[in-house]
Amino acid sequence: MFLLQANLVLSLALAAAAALSERNSTCQAVHVFLARGYGEEYPGRQSVLIDAICSGLSSCDYEDILWTTSMEYGFCDAVAEGAANGLQQITAYNLQCPDSVLVLSGYSQGAHVVGDILGGGNGTFFEGCVQKSNAGLDPSVAPGTKIAAALAFGDDRHTANQTYNVESGSGNQGLFPRSAAELETLSNYSDVFRSYCVLGDPICAGGDINEVHWSYFDIYSDDAAAWVKQMLSQNTTTTPSSSASQASTTSSSTKQTTSTLLNLESPTASVSSTAASSTATATSATTSVSGASLTTCRISFMLLLSVVAALAF
Repeated sequence: MFLLQANLVLSLALAAAAALSERNSTCQAVHVFLARGYGEEYPGRQSVLIDAICSGLSSCDYEDILWTTSMEYGFCDAVAEGAANGLQQITAYNLQCPDSVLVLSGYSQGAHVVGDILGGGNGTFFEGCVQKSNAGLDPSVAPGTKIAAALAFGDDRHTANQTYNVESGSGNQGLFPRSAAELETLSNYSDVFRSYCVLGDPICAGGDINEVHWSYFDIYSDDAAAWVKQMLSQNTTTTPSSSASQASTTSSSTKQTTSTLLNLESPTASVSSTAASSTATATSATTSVSGASLTTCRISFMLLLSVVAALAF
């Protein structure tokens, strides 16, 4: 079993290295960081969103935040890894491409990661696990000052009645609402942050309709992209020139922002593409999750995430 896992990790590392050499590595005017949802392929459902954001922009690409999303890895370790890697990747890209403006987006458990990147994270979660504390990006210096827009969809840490909440679940609590201290630090980015939550979502709104959680990017990608472009239009950052420094990152081509889409009929969720700075290291595991009733899933948050992810496939 150990050898099988080791071979899997090695294969994924080699695939990531190959992708690193094949994809575009130049600085772009707009660079988007994506945090996938639990059990998703890279970039997951947000591939629809990245197409909508980059459509019509002459210089735009994206990068996947690398983190492990499997039940075996553990909830707290996973989100802590995502926040740490995200902070490293964002910092590295900004050092290589200081003129680029940055956009963040996260879905489901990935929304938790984005919130922790911006405002810091910690707490006690699933089955009493304790997440390692991390500080958020300082909003007064780069790369914090380069964040033009940030998005969260179906966030398990959704907290009711925040100014950045949008849609019908705005007044509802997620599974793990943020503390007052966390909300205070996250509020530093409230002017550039949007958290989408719809009534019925079992993750962000205490609902019991899985389809609501799965449908954000079918319904709201154009709306979210329009808002991001509005925020970009208000940003005065200089567009990188052709002589801009090279970013050691894996990303989609300026002309082709679409990565491999999720096969929604597939019974498993597996890694299809990765993107990382040269200073961020992480491994991604192939996961296979089976269905169960939502009622049963409420006993365990990780099982709930497993079911929501698995039933989508």
